[in-house]
Amino acid sequence: MTRGHLLSTISLAAAASLLTAASCTPQGKNRDPKADPKAGWRQGWSNEQRLGWYQGSQGSRLMPFSWAQALEQKGNDQPFLAPEHMASFRFLALPESADHLPVGFARDRQNDEGLSFTKLRWFEGQGNNEDWLGLNCSACHTAEMTYKGAAERIDGGPSLVDFQGFIEAVDGALIATRDDSAKWDRFAAKVLTGRDTSANREMLKTEVGKLIAWEQENARLNETPLRYGYGRLDAFGHIFNKVSQLAVYQATPKARPTPNPADAPVNYPFLWDIYRQNKLQWNGIVETKRIKLGAGFLDYGALGRNTGEVIGVFGDVVIKPEPDMHGFPSSIQADNLNRLETVLRRLESPKWPERFGVLNQSLVDAGGALFEKKGCKGCHTIEPKGSDAIYEVHMMPLTQDSAGTPNRNNTDPWMACNAISYTSASGKLEGRPATYLKGTELGRSEPVASLLATSVIGTLLAKWKDLIGTAASIFIGVEKPPKIFGADEKSEAELRAARLDQCYKSNSPLFAYKARPLDGIWATPPYLHNGSVPTLYDLLLPPDQRPASFNVGTREYDPAKLGYLTAPDAPGNSFTFTASGNGNSNEGHDYNVGKLTPQERSALLEYLKTL
Repeated sequence: MTRGHLLSTISLAAAASLLTAASCTPQGKNRDPKADPKAGWRQGWSNEQRLGWYQGSQGSRLMPFSWAQALEQKGNDQPFLAPEHMASFRFLALPESADHLPVGFARDRQNDEGLSFTKLRWFEGQGNNEDWLGLNCSACHTAEMTYKGAAERIDGGPSLVDFQGFIEAVDGALIATRDDSAKWDRFAAKVLTGRDTSANREMLKTEVGKLIAWEQENARLNETPLRYGYGRLDAFGHIFNKVSQLAVYQATPKARPTPNPADAPVNYPFLWDIYRQNKLQWNGIVETKRIKLGAGFLDYGALGRNTGEVIGVFGDVVIKPEPDMHGFPSSIQADNLNRLETVLRRLESPKWPERFGVLNQSLVDAGGALFEKKGCKGCHTIEPKGSDAIYEVHMMPLTQDSAGTPNRNNTDPWMACNAISYTSASGKLEGRPATYLKGTELGRSEPVASLLATSVIGTLLAKWKDLIGTAASIFIGVEKPPKIFGADEKSEAELRAARLDQCYKSNSPLFAYKARPLDGIWATPPYLHNGSVPTLYDLLLPPDQRPASFNVGTREYDPAKLGYLTAPDAPGNSFTFTASGNGNSNEGHDYNVGKLTPQERSALLEYLKTL
């Protein structure tokens, strides 16, 4: 039976049942944490589940593993992966790692014969199964707080990772290695141990050059003067530009993707109970979609979401122009994505540690009453516990009045606007149906969200032996915004302003942000979707009284304000965030917080510690 016939005749439920039958945690079986003698993590995971989450490969391929081990830092001869160097980007150490890697770094091992830019050959007789180093979701979704000398691990919480600085350092180290003869000699000798010949050195230099060229093109697409600092990343911007890059890779005739500045960084969202929310991502662009199978279910919306994430974080996808049902070969480890998602469903929100301070029950009671009386509960749902049922999160549309004045409760609009307005050349996706299998054919230039949707579906179709053609609607469609005319006549600033105006006028359901449930909210600083407010105390102040700038980078927690310390002398506070427009606004989420008395503010903060 052909793949096309299989996809058209096997029901989605039957396909999902085959997949779910194989679901388990990465590198091991599901266990009841209470029955595991190594348990004790307050968030419901066993030690095995925790380590699987930290180290399971998603198919991310940053560079060959042997290269990573041999790579030196730019400007000195110390290993790039040295623990103190990785800690400078705020990656967390993982003593249990056999490869001495931080949390979220994983070896990827697979046949690269059908891949594209990661199919590198740097010595004679090389096979097609060389290990690569990549990242997984835990790198950016694991937090750690310190208080009075003791550390508190928050699994699934927003990390402080400076991803922007990390990628720049990787690229700088690779270029320095290629261009500095002493560095090159040391690097080549380590990578080519046992096969260090002049011919192999020449092959290695060629392949290092290919990876550098790929990374430089990606940097060109993402380029922005805006600095993210610790704990923020324009994930959508990076994913969109990666899809644009893949779409034109080795295309005939040759095409270049359109740069779309990754200039709308957001706070890494916390992940506990995310599988029960009907809308995913800050702007709700992905929906939770399930198929019930006996007592369990397959969340194929999450599978699509995670596939898009891996594409953006060093995944390799071979986008093909031929109209067939075979899908796009890729490095995506689809089966392990499902296993990682299965582990994530068992993660519980963190409980307030008593060593951070004993709760004042009278203030908790008063704060709970205020939470309901002041309308907080109307937007921020209190999650029903003990159920896997999906519940609807409240979406807050971004609006403006007839005079063009944004609603005072609007937060920074640029992440949501970029997501629905960025476009790029379709490259080898031109002519494909918008959802790969059906829909309007993609034109020469399309919204990048549409290119991403088609790429995700095509990628998963190629994994048919693992997924049995899960679905053709894994990623939601995106309506095209109104066209902006006169592009050649406007400055970049005018184009940007016009694009935002069109976002406001688009009436797109995606020009909005989630009002998330607040369980564990005390453990997720900084606040607002773009991380522009340092503490919950500051968030409950009127917008014009919030800190215009604050220092970021420390893990030291402030139990009074519910956030990290912001003083410049706090250990690790080496980046200064400055609130502004264009991605860094700390305005919005007003809701008359200026009318709260100091006593009411204290009561609400005490109540939020209990969620």
